[in-house]
Amino acid sequence: MVEATLGRMVTLVRRGQRPACVVLPGAGGGLQPYLRLAAVFGETHNVYAVRAAGLVPDEQPEDRVDVMADSAVRALDDAGVVPALVFGWSMGGVIGWEMCVRLAARGVRPDLAMLDSSPLPRVATEEANAWLVDRITGMLGPRPDAATTDRVRRTLAAQIGALAEYRTDRSYDGRVLMITCADPDSQREPSVAAWRALAPNLAEGHLEADHFDVFDPVHLPGLVTALAPVMKRAHDKAAAGELAR
Repeated sequence: MVEATLGRMVTLVRRGQRPACVVLPGAGGGLQPYLRLAAVFGETHNVYAVRAAGLVPDEQPEDRVDVMADSAVRALDDAGVVPALVFGWSMGGVIGWEMCVRLAARGVRPDLAMLDSSPLPRVATEEANAWLVDRITGMLGPRPDAATTDRVRRTLAAQIGALAEYRTDRSYDGRVLMITCADPDSQREPSVAAWRALAPNLAEGHLEADHFDVFDPVHLPGLVTALAPVMKRAHDKAAAGELAR
């Protein structure tokens, strides 16, 4: 059962006292694609999501990645959640990176898994941005509520602008898993090189799927395989009886 907690936090899986996994959605902020993966993380963790700002009435979207990361950390603090694992796809990965950098300043270093995310400014044409908006709003269903569609469009516009301005040179010395996708992308190689320079404890994985198809059910086994390094650590802790920490 998906349960809203303290506004921005959403509980996806919770069973007793276990370490926390926090998932961060990509542009648009929809959580539906994460539910199958949340069940996998939920084998060893309680799983939470931080939804994007701007998706409920009278709430303004955030237009900078640093602001998104700051508000995600506040949502964790308000809920009393200290993550052992952070997972983010696309924009969610860079928000996760910035969140982990902030947590590391407190002495907390979660494992971070990023799925096809970039530390470099997003370069795209107006046509590509329009395609992205149409694709994501198309996921709302055949007859979405007009007000809901408008909020998603405004949130996406703010997020697209934030990604166009984002670049980080801040390192994170926690354990990082970077998973790349298979579709052609001129920014992917420089993005991978940049992550390698920023993450001294970096492991790399690959998923044979296009960027926007990663959560299709057919790719779930491959995604779980790509996530094996972080999942193995979680299962090892479970076997050692350490998950109640």
